[in-house]
Amino acid sequence: MRKVTTLLTIVAISSAAIFAGCQGASTEPTSSNEPSTPSQPSTPSEPSMPSELSGTITEAGSTTVQPLAEKLASIFEDIYPDVTVTIQGGGSSVGVKSADDGTVDIGAASRELKSSEPALTTHLLCRDGIAVVTDPDNSLSGLSMEQVRGIFAGEINNWSTLGGPNEDIIVVAREEGSGTRAAFEEMVMDETLITDMAILIPSNGAVRTTVSTTPYSIGFVSFGYLDESVKALAVDGVGATVPNVLNASYVIARPLYFLTKGEPTGLTKAFIDFCTSVDAQGVVIDEGYISVADLSGTVTEAGSTTVQPLAEKLAGTFNSMFPSVNITIQGGGSSVGVKSADDGTVDIGGASRELKSDEPALVTHLLCRDGIAVITDSANGISDLTTDQVRSIFAGEITNWSELGGANKDIIVVAREEGSGTRAAFEEMVMDEALITDMAILIPSNGAVRTTVSTTPYSIGFLSFGYLDDSVKSFAINGVAGTFENAKNGTYPIVRPLYFLTKEAPTGIVKVFIDFCQSSAGQSIAEGEGYISIN
Repeated sequence: MRKVTTLLTIVAISSAAIFAGCQGASTEPTSSNEPSTPSQPSTPSEPSMPSELSGTITEAGSTTVQPLAEKLASIFEDIYPDVTVTIQGGGSSVGVKSADDGTVDIGAASRELKSSEPALTTHLLCRDGIAVVTDPDNSLSGLSMEQVRGIFAGEINNWSTLGGPNEDIIVVAREEGSGTRAAFEEMVMDETLITDMAILIPSNGAVRTTVSTTPYSIGFVSFGYLDESVKALAVDGVGATVPNVLNASYVIARPLYFLTKGEPTGLTKAFIDFCTSVDAQGVVIDEGYISVADLSGTVTEAGSTTVQPLAEKLAGTFNSMFPSVNITIQGGGSSVGVKSADDGTVDIGGASRELKSDEPALVTHLLCRDGIAVITDSANGISDLTTDQVRSIFAGEITNWSELGGANKDIIVVAREEGSGTRAAFEEMVMDEALITDMAILIPSNGAVRTTVSTTPYSIGFLSFGYLDDSVKSFAINGVAGTFENAKNGTYPIVRPLYFLTKEAPTGIVKVFIDFCQSSAGQSIAEGEGYISIN
């Protein structure tokens, strides 16, 4: 999974109250073209963290909880260097037993406690989806719940029964006592037993490794273990994603708990309070789990019009997770994003270029990468240009399409305005210190460039990949088509970073939002919108 962003954020709160969120209206994210002054959220009330701690904490149990607990423990140890937190696996049943008999301070379980188990105190850490996974080469993309049940019961044992190849299905499952298995049995198997022919594996990570390296296999793992080595199947037509768990359309999901024997005190309580705080919930999201924090308040973002549509999509999903958070997304250009973040007009600035040496030293948060397409109207007969030709066109040195083998028509140059991040990146990567011609029509946004070029015969312009559609034609550059895959594999030459900007290391709901945008769930949204993931 991705690394945790901005440890300094957590360090900054170590001697102050942890922010639990702030009051704000429950509205959908909005967008406009000029930034407005953000409303100031009220100070939340949540247990204060002590300034100094020392000692040892031990935790054991669920292997679903384990990697998240390890990440949180590492941050907690950074805050409190005299504290040692030991995290162990073993499965949910081990977590229950170890917490009850005092072998550890904290147990971990990825399921509800059974009526036959000790009455321990549960501390809800987060929620988690369980994905049904196959090796990445499997041709199937989804199954019905009934088909999943039939496979794991041993009633469906060949992929050809499901429209796949004539190959035996290799079933991989967790061992008895696993919380992931218990939750899967409860939510999927409906009292049907998992086949005795299943290969039993002792952890989520080992299931992932086994399935990824075993053709025609199938297993189930926590969302927190999903990566490109396995293929997550849709169930009943619903993808295994965090937003689908949140809107209740994907139903294979369960709680993750810390367990203590009685109410925790001292160091143990401080660690659990930290793990359930708002800033730690940002780590939960970053690691692919589902936050249970009751967030509220306002986040404002303004700047790059390239970043704007992606930020709007991300804000919409975040708002579905936390309905009491109001996120306002605004345009204005990268220079506006830099200025607004620096002067505090907004919480987050958006920039589609690197910061300049004469600009404020803001904290940059890499959101994704983006290709810049060189476009023309859809009727233009030319489909390929070299970088030198593009430079000469925008410098005003090539002025007629006939010079390039096209129609005897003047070239109408369309460009972004000064201060645009898209223009700055284009000038840096294409113009090579040559100036864009004074004859260019200057346009204030990517969307307006697309509209102008699409409706103006014999025009040429440039815009973010995120704005490409059928209304314009994208040129191949140096023989390489302007596609997402070519930008991702490095063969397309005009690619730049997209950033969120903050004046200082973010805290509270601003940090949680940025963490979400950089998480696997947020990066899936970025890729879906035509941008290039940072993962």
